[in-house]
Amino acid sequence: MRRALPLLTAMTLVIATPAAAADLLYPGGTLLSEEAVGQPVWLLQAHCAGLFGVTSNVLSERGDPAGAGAAKTRGVAFFNDAIDRLMRDRGLSRAAAMKAASGALDTGRASGLQHIRYGGGFASRSRWNTARSICLDVADVYKSIGYR
Repeated sequence: MRRALPLLTAMTLVIATPAAAADLLYPGGTLLSEEAVGQPVWLLQAHCAGLFGVTSNVLSERGDPAGAGAAKTRGVAFFNDAIDRLMRDRGLSRAAAMKAASGALDTGRASGLQHIRYGGGFASRSRWNTARSICLDVADVYKSIGYR
């Protein structure tokens, strides 16, 4: 668990942005994602979309079409949730929400690629797997709070 907290701290610092008053904030899930508490949910979702997008690309390059497809599906779901959340929270148009989320998406892609290349690949104790687990916590909590 000691490794997870610095990784999450880095993830949230990189994507940290001031939350608008209407933003739904991440209430917390597990110990793994506790440092994301108070971050806008859409921001975490967009970052996770980038992580799963780059995962799909790498798995595709490595000849794993099933894994690539599963990662792409999860990444698209995260991005759609981020866009919908921005539209609800801030009253943005779809185009404006996509633009607002693109920075966190790009950051998620870049950090995900670094995790894969230099953080142990896809191994169970890799930085990528820790980031993936944090993203899955975010998705589970978002489902449990009823998408309000």
